[in-house]
Amino acid sequence: MLLIGTLYFLAFIPANLQGAKSEAMLSRTSIDEPVTYPYVVRMLTPASDWRDLFSRWVLYGDYHYGYPFYFFSALSVLPVRLIYGARFTDHTALNLLLLRQLISVLPMILAVAVLAYSSVGRGRLLVLGGLFVFVLSTRAVVRQNIQWWHPDALSVLAVALTLYCLQRDNLRFGRYFYLSAAMCGLAAGIKLAGVWFFLTVAVYLWLGFKRRALMFGRTIAMGALFLVVMGLALVVSNPFLYNSGARQEMIAIQTYKTTELDQGYSHDDPLYYSKGLRWWLPTLQNWYAHPFVLLFLLFSLLAGCVWGSRRLYNLLVLTWIIPYSVYLLYFVAVKPDHYWLPVMLPLFAAAANILVLVAEGGNALVKRLGRYRSLMWVVVMAVLAAQMFWNVARPETGLYALYSRSMRVETELTTQSFDVRSRMAAADLDK
Repeated sequence: MLLIGTLYFLAFIPANLQGAKSEAMLSRTSIDEPVTYPYVVRMLTPASDWRDLFSRWVLYGDYHYGYPFYFFSALSVLPVRLIYGARFTDHTALNLLLLRQLISVLPMILAVAVLAYSSVGRGRLLVLGGLFVFVLSTRAVVRQNIQWWHPDALSVLAVALTLYCLQRDNLRFGRYFYLSAAMCGLAAGIKLAGVWFFLTVAVYLWLGFKRRALMFGRTIAMGALFLVVMGLALVVSNPFLYNSGARQEMIAIQTYKTTELDQGYSHDDPLYYSKGLRWWLPTLQNWYAHPFVLLFLLFSLLAGCVWGSRRLYNLLVLTWIIPYSVYLLYFVAVKPDHYWLPVMLPLFAAAANILVLVAEGGNALVKRLGRYRSLMWVVVMAVLAAQMFWNVARPETGLYALYSRSMRVETELTTQSFDVRSRMAAADLDK
């Protein structure tokens, strides 16, 4: 996984060097990055005194996303600031390369590694490596790794670590239980994803009570402690909350964004903002998988909940994706594909469940299948191989199309600029 992850990380460097030779070019090749980049520049701009420095690094100003996103972004560019001083803004391409690679690509690789390991465990090297590559090849993952500096990868990593820690705790309610609460608070503090663990934590506590790992009173106490640790992690990871002005601004921004997500943008076609599975299917099919493949993944997840040695983890994943999916399907009108990353990546990591069940061989159902076990293996491998091939070759949203288009962005921009200048010159000549 380390080798594959390293090669995968390096593969995106040429693409992420494109489209950001200057801030002017960045404003023409990207939509969101030019909005967030000035806040990182402000954090790294020389301060007049220690109070000014504290203000720049804590009261960062853009409360659409949590503080960890901007803090780690500023740390990523800090070496450029130390080397070039106040002129670090002259190196926009290098700054954006570091931001894209270290805030988007690297955390996504780590998140997929955690999810794959949680799903497969030790001792199955080929299955683990294959699953790692399979999830990394998901079209939405590839898209977010190309010229995309956003907090989504950090959010998915925090979600993956929350699930991993709960799995490691294994109903013992020890240090990993509290670590999962801290990761959940971090996920809530980055992009609010952590709030959707309410069903997962409730089911986990109920299992602890049912299996007599906890008495009723201690079950309530552990639930309260989870909320306390989660809240502390959220506050500590977002230190700007101490300031009443920043806090009120954050609440106003998040309230407005909630309404916007629910109703959509006023300048677009209202029909596009219809809610429900029917209206989300094109996005899911374009960027994740065909509905039949998604049904297969759901079946694989459910099979892992019922059989095998990792039933607890698969149940945690199921209880995580149910409330988040309902929220996205029926309460979010806008339809960007990256909203589904926290849901889809744990689901895609469940793709190997049937392979693990067959490999374990100890389950009574698997034993009854007899010679059909090999057929199951072949069918699952064929589905996953077809999905990986389509991830690469699909027109417009496939890996090849995305990467090729990203490498042409500066050439196309130059051509467009030349065409504009030519038309202006021709218009002057006509006059």
